[in-house]
Amino acid sequence: MARWPALLGRPGRLSQAAAIVCTHRDCTSAVDRGLAMADSDETKAARRELGRRLAQLRRAGGHTQHDLARLVQYGRSSVANTETGHQHPDRAFWARCDTVLQTGGVLVSEYDRITELNRQRRRSSAIQEARSTSGPATPTDAGHDAFGANGGAVLWEREDSIDARRLALKSSVDDNIRLAYLENEVRQAIADNERLTPVILIARMRPLRSYVDQLMAGRQHPPQRARLYAVAAHLSGLLGALALDLGAFGAAHAYAAEAFDLAEAAEQSDAQAWARATQSLVAFYAGDYHDALAYAQDGLRRGGTSGHRIRLTINGQARALARLGDRYGVDRAVDQAFTMLSDYPAGSSVSASLALCPYCPARTAANAATAYLALGRTAGVTNHLTTAITAFDTAGLAGPRALSRLDLATAHLHADNPDPEEAGALAVEALTLTADQRFESVHQRARQFLTAARPFARHPRLRHVADLLADRTQIGATGQAALPSLS
Repeated sequence: MARWPALLGRPGRLSQAAAIVCTHRDCTSAVDRGLAMADSDETKAARRELGRRLAQLRRAGGHTQHDLARLVQYGRSSVANTETGHQHPDRAFWARCDTVLQTGGVLVSEYDRITELNRQRRRSSAIQEARSTSGPATPTDAGHDAFGANGGAVLWEREDSIDARRLALKSSVDDNIRLAYLENEVRQAIADNERLTPVILIARMRPLRSYVDQLMAGRQHPPQRARLYAVAAHLSGLLGALALDLGAFGAAHAYAAEAFDLAEAAEQSDAQAWARATQSLVAFYAGDYHDALAYAQDGLRRGGTSGHRIRLTINGQARALARLGDRYGVDRAVDQAFTMLSDYPAGSSVSASLALCPYCPARTAANAATAYLALGRTAGVTNHLTTAITAFDTAGLAGPRALSRLDLATAHLHADNPDPEEAGALAVEALTLTADQRFESVHQRARQFLTAARPFARHPRLRHVADLLADRTQIGATGQAALPSLS
């Protein structure tokens, strides 16, 4: 039996209202006025937070207030006052900001949520006010009038108590709308990963994560509660991957661990497998290869036949086993991953790196090449990488395009007839592709390339690669390991 009590959350005011009927008008009015004031404060706080989010997205997009005002055709003072919460423009303003800042509609969605919140608060306040001015329930049926007068009680509940229960039941429809909105935002963010910069995506995701926290503090029906936990798990996992891209390993570990805890609380094996794959990814780039392997294996046990097994096998197991020097284990994992691919219909699209669906052939081939290169093997690597690069170039994914080129560059250095000129050209192209984006994975792969290039230290093209990487990693590189030297 599912452990639904763990998902039910705190009791709300509804259960208290159904159990206690206060007939003192002054007391009830005071409480209702306090609730109305709190609701008003909540709306104001949400509007201020929306303004701050606009400022974050504007700065992340490299715009001044004057720039944004010109692009959305509003005055600069309107933008400034909106960002500080002193002005509340209409929906058209937020829609234009979404378009200019390429946020995927997050601003107008939050505006709609605040508008709905304010509407509900006003309706609730009106109901409470009506309740405070009405007397206790009185029987209308003559047959029970004497009982009410003599016994001091009535046989039925107040109408507003019945209506409150009915509204709570109907509120599940609103919860479904919110959950559908959040689930769509998660899918879109996972699709946008590797297309937008980590900074822009984090600016979109953190307010959503805070919104989920607000909903988790409330009360939902058990199936909705489980969906909410799953959404929270995916948001935390995505934030962990974005933190990893920026080299923030502590935050990445914490977010990924939280993602798994939430997925486990939701009792959803599919979400648990996805979270384990994300933990394995973080551990791999942190250099914790035994942990990366353990997370991948546990994800496979939990996920069963879910679509995440390809990612867990090739991205989790194969690459970690390669770093641990297990040649047989790598061969077995790669074979298993390509066998699993045959269980799913072939498609032309490239799956996301944090896909909620099975990994595609291009991702599988690219990860297989990475694992083989870590073992110093080049047989078949070029074919794998040619397949991957063609697909990634078509999809326009900067990170995968750069990583596959760096792997192909390394393969050129390990070939029977090494070609440092072509290897250097590929590495320069990889770093150029990601010049405007920060990917920890690309930086690590470039360092590994330079380590392999040491026998060709005097080659000018390879010196240029070392200079490019050194320039890029100087900003915020304090405390990081030194770059491999070509001297």
